[in-house]
Amino acid sequence: MLPFVENWAGATWDMLVDSAFLLIVGLTLAGLLHVFLNEKNIGRLLGHGRKSDVIRAALLGVPLPLCSCSVLPVAKELHRSGVSRGATVSFLISTPESGVDSIMLTYSLTDPILTVARPLTAFLSATVAGFWEKASGQPELPVIAEPVEAMGCCCSSSPAEPPAQSLIARLGGGIKYAFTDLLSDLASYLLFGYLVAGLVAVVLGTDMLVLPESLMAGWGGYLGAIIIGVPLYICATSSTPLAAALLAIGFSPGAVLVFLMVGPATNLASLTVVAQMLKGWSMVRYLTSIVVVAIVCGIAADYIYSWFDLSNMYRVATMEHGDAFYNSAAATFLLLLIVLYSLKRILWRRV
Repeated sequence: MLPFVENWAGATWDMLVDSAFLLIVGLTLAGLLHVFLNEKNIGRLLGHGRKSDVIRAALLGVPLPLCSCSVLPVAKELHRSGVSRGATVSFLISTPESGVDSIMLTYSLTDPILTVARPLTAFLSATVAGFWEKASGQPELPVIAEPVEAMGCCCSSSPAEPPAQSLIARLGGGIKYAFTDLLSDLASYLLFGYLVAGLVAVVLGTDMLVLPESLMAGWGGYLGAIIIGVPLYICATSSTPLAAALLAIGFSPGAVLVFLMVGPATNLASLTVVAQMLKGWSMVRYLTSIVVVAIVCGIAADYIYSWFDLSNMYRVATMEHGDAFYNSAAATFLLLLIVLYSLKRILWRRV
C-alpha cells in the first residue's frame, strides 16, 4: 500500500512541477482579463443584433476564466442587456470550454498542437451552435427563475466592473483577484484534478487497466472521452491534468480533445440550469453542437498527428526541465495556496 501511495504522490508532484509556472502565468493573465472585460464591456463589444455577434461572442468567451456554471449569470445579464439568443448560446459554450489559464496549462502538460486545437475547437463549436440557434427562429431566452449561485460554482460568477482607478491600481487589483478570489474558487477542483490525474497515471499506466480497450482506441476513444467527461463536474483548468494523464495512458490526442471540450461544457451540474434557459430543441442543438464539433475536431487532430507522424507529447514524461528551481518553487507556492484554500473551503462549510 505504501509504495502505491508514494507512486501516486510522485506522479502528482511531477505533474504539478511541470505545469505550475505556466499555470501561475495563466492565472495572472486571467486576473487582468477580469479587470478589463466586465459584463458592460462585453455587451458593448457584442453589440445588439449584429450579424457578427455570434462570432464576437465566441471570440470573447475563449479567453475568459469562467466555468460552466459561473458563465450562466454573465450570459443571463448579457441577454437581458439586448445580446441576441444566438450570441448568448455561443458565449455559453466557448467560455467554459477554454480560458487563458487553461490554455497555458494545456501547453505545459501536453503539446503545441493540442494547445492550439483547444481554443480553436471551442470557438468552432460555439459558432456552430450560435448560428444554428439564430437560424432556428426561436424566441429570445427566458429569465432564469432560480439563482445559479446555489449550484456551488467552481469559479467566480462574473467579472465585476471596477471603480475608477489608475492603470497601476487596476493591474494590481487584477493580480490580487487572480491569487485570492479566482484561485480560491479553483483550488479544490485543481486539487481534485491533479490527484485524479496522478491516480490515473499510476493505476491505468500499469497492467491494472479498468477501461476496456474498445473505449480507449479508435472511434471508441471518442466515446470513452464523452463517457468520462459528461458526468464530471470539472472546469477547463482542472480538467487539463486529467486530460494529460489520459493522453499518457493511451488515449489519442483527438479523444483527449473531445474530453477537454465535453467535460467542462456539459457536466450534469450546470446542464440543469442551462436546460431552464434553452429548453426543448434548443437544448438538443446546444448539446449536439458541442459533441459533434468536438468529435469532428478530434478526428481532424488525430489525422494531423498521423499525417505528419507526430507523437503526442506528454511533457511530464518527455521534458527535462521539471527539476529546474523555478519550476519546483512555483509548484511549492501553488500547492501551498491550493491546500490552504481547499482547507478553508472545507472548514467554512462545517461552520
